[in-house]
Amino acid sequence: MRNIENCVKWLGYKPWKITHASDNFQKLYDFAVELIKKGKAYVCHQTKKEMSECRTKCIPSPWRNRPIEESLKMFEWMRQGRFTEKEAMLRLKIDMNSSNPV
Repeated sequence: MRNIENCVKWLGYKPWKITHASDNFQKLYDFAVELIKKGKAYVCHQTKKEMSECRTKCIPSPWRNRPIEESLKMFEWMRQGRFTEKEAMLRLKIDMNSSNPV
């Protein structure tokens, strides 16, 4: 946190308020649920290596088109801690035709 503050000060700014993501956890969670419901995000179970390979080859995740209700259920399970760390993650549906796969 201090590094961020130092960088902001170095840029010549003084923060009017310091906040943390956890201060807005419910709001962020609600935004994520909204993205899932709109079909713009999904819960994925790929490993980092698998994701990297798929991005390089522009291949979609096998979980990209899972049903919205299933992603919502998996996302709630993530919130409840039913998965181990890095076993599941929320991913946005990027444009698979983009020249920038990242």
